[in-house]
Amino acid sequence: MSAADGGMTLATGEPEVAARKRERLTGSLRGTATRLATVGDQLLVALTNFGLTIAIGRAFGADELAAYGIGLSVGLMVQGLQRHAVTIPLMLRTAEWAGRNRGGVVAEQALVLLLAVLAGAAALGISCTSLSRFAFLAALSSAACLLIYLQLEFARAFLVKIGKPLLLLAGAMLYAAAAAALSVAALKGMIRYEWMLGGLGATMIVHAIAVALLARSLAPKQGARLLLADTKKYGGWAVAATATYAGYNHLPLLILGAVAAPVHAAIFVAARSLMQPLQILLRGFDVADKNLFAEAKDGKRAAHFIWRLVGIYAVVGVVFGAAAGFGAEHLLALAYGDKFAGHGAAVIAWVPAYVLLSISMPLESLVYARHRFAGYFIIRGIASAAAIAAAFPLVRLYAEIGAIAACALGWLIAVTGTALMLAWKRKA
Repeated sequence: MSAADGGMTLATGEPEVAARKRERLTGSLRGTATRLATVGDQLLVALTNFGLTIAIGRAFGADELAAYGIGLSVGLMVQGLQRHAVTIPLMLRTAEWAGRNRGGVVAEQALVLLLAVLAGAAALGISCTSLSRFAFLAALSSAACLLIYLQLEFARAFLVKIGKPLLLLAGAMLYAAAAAALSVAALKGMIRYEWMLGGLGATMIVHAIAVALLARSLAPKQGARLLLADTKKYGGWAVAATATYAGYNHLPLLILGAVAAPVHAAIFVAARSLMQPLQILLRGFDVADKNLFAEAKDGKRAAHFIWRLVGIYAVVGVVFGAAAGFGAEHLLALAYGDKFAGHGAAVIAWVPAYVLLSISMPLESLVYARHRFAGYFIIRGIASAAAIAAAFPLVRLYAEIGAIAACALGWLIAVTGTALMLAWKRKA
């Protein structure tokens, strides 16, 4: 009897074990697909933005490129607010909650986009009264970039949360295809800059409608309550996190655009875009390295892993920067023709900032693993304040080189301060 019982237990146990194995395998495959889709989305969007900048620089004049650079900075700053106030809270909620409240989540994003459209319309209206075409272009660029980056940021969190990561990649492909088609049309002289941005904005509206349809319903009242609750709970944190980063990444360009001729902002943007392949490359490495770091995030092993990465990223940054610096004039000519000939110094000026940015990526992993947020944001706040204070005199004296130097100063303070904070903790 017992043998028979044992046989029955074994017989019934084998399917259970097999089912658990299949469940683990399915979960592993689902996790791998999600990671690949997320990394693919980020890299594809980054490459698309790089190509857009080059195409705008070649197809249009200095005013348009400067305006696009300013719009890009505005879009990324507001995206930072959205990430900390809306997107991260969504990511921290359960998939079951997100699935149950799809209509409210999508309605919250619709309200965010509506606010962005209203802000963009107000900026366009004000710019029209200034009788300055550059002011109009900057406002138009900001409005378009707000639509693009707010929608892409939301899609990353929402589609992954509801278990549709491949649609995330499909959305990035839609954006890339639209940008490529509009870039070709612009380079052939078929469309003006305003139409190019209008096409990008229309693409994002289609993207937003497609994502909203996945919710199968819309709950405006719940969306409004969610937005108010998220803003109340995370709004202060979002402003602090964005402000402490924007000061040495975006504000020097805005200061340059406000006090100098548009051509100087255009040189700033043109030179910066040539360094972006380094950022794209290291962002891809960083995603993989953060996954490896998660396997050994405790103890000395994690610290050794991170400090080794700091050295590797520094070497990669220096090698890339040296190549870009020595070939600065050739790179400018290759990317933009003769529009920015003689401004290779701007590319060289960006090298220290991008080397420091490279080093910051692994350091950030250790900051998050050790939960050293307070010290980290204080250091970034000091870096931002120093960069902004330095930007005004440097821009007046050296135009775009001064603005780039202000960015580099901020990065130097931020990275050095973070490294010292982590090293002190390590010794302690």
